[in-house]
Amino acid sequence: MATIKTGLIDTEDILSNERVVDMSERMHKLQPDEQQFRVMLSQIGSKEAVREIVEWLEDEFMPRTSALAASAASADTALTVTTGDGNTVFRTNHVVRNMETGEGYLVTSTSANSIGVTRTWGGTAAASATSVAKLLIVGHAAAQGASSGTAAVVQRVRQFNYVQDQRDVLFFSDIETAIELYGGREPGKEIAKKAVEHGRAIENSLFWGARDFDASASPGPRGSCGGALEYISTNITNTSGATTPAEMDTFFETPFGYGSKRKVLFCAPRVGTVLSQMYRDKWQPPTAGNDLMYGAKVDAFLNSTYGFTIPVVVKREWADFDATGTNYGTYGFLIDMDYARLRPLRGFNTRLRRNIQEPSSTAVAHEYQTIFSLEFGWEKVHGIVKGITSYSAS
Repeated sequence: MATIKTGLIDTEDILSNERVVDMSERMHKLQPDEQQFRVMLSQIGSKEAVREIVEWLEDEFMPRTSALAASAASADTALTVTTGDGNTVFRTNHVVRNMETGEGYLVTSTSANSIGVTRTWGGTAAASATSVAKLLIVGHAAAQGASSGTAAVVQRVRQFNYVQDQRDVLFFSDIETAIELYGGREPGKEIAKKAVEHGRAIENSLFWGARDFDASASPGPRGSCGGALEYISTNITNTSGATTPAEMDTFFETPFGYGSKRKVLFCAPRVGTVLSQMYRDKWQPPTAGNDLMYGAKVDAFLNSTYGFTIPVVVKREWADFDATGTNYGTYGFLIDMDYARLRPLRGFNTRLRRNIQEPSSTAVAHEYQTIFSLEFGWEKVHGIVKGITSYSAS
């Protein structure tokens, strides 16, 4: 029997299935799509990888500093130096300055862990030196008519990284692809979303990736690309919570002594907040036409003690990282862009592989694939600061 409605008919009297849903055509996404490091590397210029492992050589100049390993009296002519430096870093006829006392030495002989010297070489009188005194090799003073002496070179170092096959698949039934949905039909919506997720995974690998290779994996070997975290080992500063300007200045000082001036600071939102409080007089928001670097948006610039600015990129997608202790939400990476290079495998840069489902399947499958690696030269030119949770004036 039919249901009869009398009197006022309001919205609650209408069948729920009959109502048209007022659904916005706009899709509200929680996380931002920001892949600045990857974009910057692509803009600078990548080099195709042609093997499952990429390699590069690192070279440096002869060392010019060493140190005493034992105290020296003012009359001592045999000085103990850093283990192994005696007959590698030092050569006969080297002019050396003791950076603690200012005294000059002329090297007369060398052995594995010590050097023989003429004291008071120059105008500074001989003086006792502590066991931690630093030594500067100024140059080589050969006698007239002397032979060339012993040649010495720094051996080059091989570095490497593995190629990683990053894949993200979509799988929908035929019926699902045919029905009407708010915001558009599938798989179109998910293709757009998966492209962002795929790019974010590559960006994550460039920072946090773990370098490894498993030759016994099934059905074939598996490589994993190491990121900046895997390589940087020298210039790592843990500020342990409340961070002072002096700590940040010290952090910037060492990496900027090496490599190029084209360095970029990538940091978590908490770190960006602390830096903006710390450097209010040096924190320069980008202006119109000056907010892009290497094709990616820059959030601010810091004036450095070296006389040039440091672009700052706040990684908003790291906002969900824990920002306590030394968790990744307290991290900042100072990257020398001249010493990092993206290495996509030849013919396998990012692509969408369409319709890869089995022939008998009543479904559709697509897959994003990027096979890539990262060339990350001379870890000393980069730096990591972590543990930044708040600002302290001193």
